[in-house]
Amino acid sequence: MVMRFSKVHATLFVAIVLMLSMASCHKEAVMINPLATLNIELTKKYIADGIVSKSQVTEFDAEISVAYEDDTTVYNGRFVAADDISDLYMYDYGHSDKLYAVQGKPFRVLVDAIIGGIAFHGESEIFILDNEPMTTSIDMVSSFNYVDLGLPSGLKWANCNLGASAPERTGKYYAWGEVAEKQAYSWDTYEFYKDSSLVKYTDSDGLTSLETDNDAATAMLGSAWRIPTRENFAELYDNCNKQYITQNGVTGYRFTGPNGNSIFLPMAGGRDGEGLLSNGESGFYWVSSLYSEDVEYAWGFILEPQSCYETSYYRMLGQTIRPVYNGQ
Repeated sequence: MVMRFSKVHATLFVAIVLMLSMASCHKEAVMINPLATLNIELTKKYIADGIVSKSQVTEFDAEISVAYEDDTTVYNGRFVAADDISDLYMYDYGHSDKLYAVQGKPFRVLVDAIIGGIAFHGESEIFILDNEPMTTSIDMVSSFNYVDLGLPSGLKWANCNLGASAPERTGKYYAWGEVAEKQAYSWDTYEFYKDSSLVKYTDSDGLTSLETDNDAATAMLGSAWRIPTRENFAELYDNCNKQYITQNGVTGYRFTGPNGNSIFLPMAGGRDGEGLLSNGESGFYWVSSLYSEDVEYAWGFILEPQSCYETSYYRMLGQTIRPVYNGQ
């Protein structure tokens, strides 16, 4: 079980050591040893009071990519603490894919994981495997944090989408009121739709905004975080300078607050069925408010190259979330 942190995260550094070795059963590929050890140290920094401390994580799941210049192979794995004392973690062979890399072809190892509700990303140097075992060290980092924009309410906004490790990354996609990403987004897969009818946030129950248990930001990050309301987005829009820009190769909007601080919202698109729509062309962001005129819809905020504004979407669609921070 992954430990959740109760305060804001500045940076977590994860040092990973992977032992690479030959696989005799593969003619063209080299197996990355599934019993590789990982030395992991988590550094937790509280922005508010300057306290720095360490914490243990007993296990975490990760997506491991072997990335060549023209192709990428993605594997799923789990890393488990070797004991209760050291920082040693083992690649859990029984619950993980075997990892392979083509011999003689340059590649990098990319690791993505959710640790303590925060997305982390790490990349190795470039390798070319031969007959000799190799060792690499990967720093997994996340830039996730909150930003004080100097808004009248004092509300602080996350600098990344929920599930993203950097401002330019899309993060995860959620149906309105659901707290986990999934493969397909439709009424048939929507948590609050049963037997052809909505069963929560309806005309009859009187609920017009998300309850805490249905807030994905709170579920992932803790009680100090939540999905923004319509009023929160209106305050952001009304009090910030808005610029449509390209940041590190990603299109989106930069919102600069009265105090000069800014956040970047990428054009992350959205999910309908199993497809990803309008990625790089539009941004679809959920707010916590139900569209009361038709409860099949909820309010959201859309980013387009010419403008950005509030609108409503079918609740079952998969869209991104930019959390806000209520903590001190």
